[in-house]
Amino acid sequence: MAEEPSDEVKRVQVYAGPAGLLLLLLLFLVLPAATASCSAPAGNPDGAGSVSVSVTGADLVVGGDPGYQSSGAFELSPGGNAGMADEVSPRSVVRGFGIATVAIMGLGLLTALIRVRRLRAVVTAVVASVAAVLVVITEFTLVGQLVSVAEDTARFLIYLPSTQGIDVVGRADEVVSTGWGFWLTLAGLMLVAGINLFLLVRPRSRSRS
Repeated sequence: MAEEPSDEVKRVQVYAGPAGLLLLLLLFLVLPAATASCSAPAGNPDGAGSVSVSVTGADLVVGGDPGYQSSGAFELSPGGNAGMADEVSPRSVVRGFGIATVAIMGLGLLTALIRVRRLRAVVTAVVASVAAVLVVITEFTLVGQLVSVAEDTARFLIYLPSTQGIDVVGRADEVVSTGWGFWLTLAGLMLVAGINLFLLVRPRSRSRS
């Protein structure tokens, strides 16, 4: 008779399959994929203040508010703040990769309909691997956009007293960081792919008579 997976294997395929992909999809959508922040302490020649940006996976998909906030020395006019928020909003190419990432992870939920254990493991491993590659590409393009904006902004700051003697343009990338959403999603996708590859190469259990 055809091989019937054990209850343990069935549970593993649920957690390292549809359930796991759903959790990772939610993490990608809710947690920050990339952040940027800069602050000036009290006593700064140009005044104290801070500016921060936080972009989630949901922002990538719907082109939502990137969470741009500024205060003190970094505060701009209402029009300037709106313009800066628009600058850091995910561009079309970044959004395209973000949407593709969400789409492939969403399709991975359909693996619950596959009843053949080994076929489900193959499809899930492929989906998780492709999603992991898309997550990395999305992150690379998003961080690249934020660094570009930071460099453009830094060019307006090179004449300020507080920036004299500092290569603010060359160090603009230091204000941009990858977010927890990216790391957790990537690690989870790699784990899902690894578990399903293990299920493929593990010795088959005896068929039940």
